[in-house]
Amino acid sequence: MGIFDSGIIFGIKIYNFNEDDYANILFEKIYNEVMSDEEKNNAYLFYRGLNDKNGISFQYYTECSSTYGKGTFLGWYPITLDLFLEKFGV
Repeated sequence: MGIFDSGIIFGIKIYNFNEDDYANILFEKIYNEVMSDEEKNNAYLFYRGLNDKNGISFQYYTECSSTYGKGTFLGWYPITLDLFLEKFGV
């Protein structure tokens, strides 16, 4: 039971947390269509250009489904650095 993501990527958010534990969004893009390889590469290049990569977190905007009868919807889903590099390092 729960919420499951489809893995289809419609957006990306790269962020870290400040001293007060508030998210500091460094990069955020949402698209009406599936992200192209060029759009993914732009996010990857932004990440590569960061001087301090410590504490960086990622979420992608994806189609989700719920076992609670909510149908499908778009939402932010956390991903690891390794998955970000795999999906966005095109």
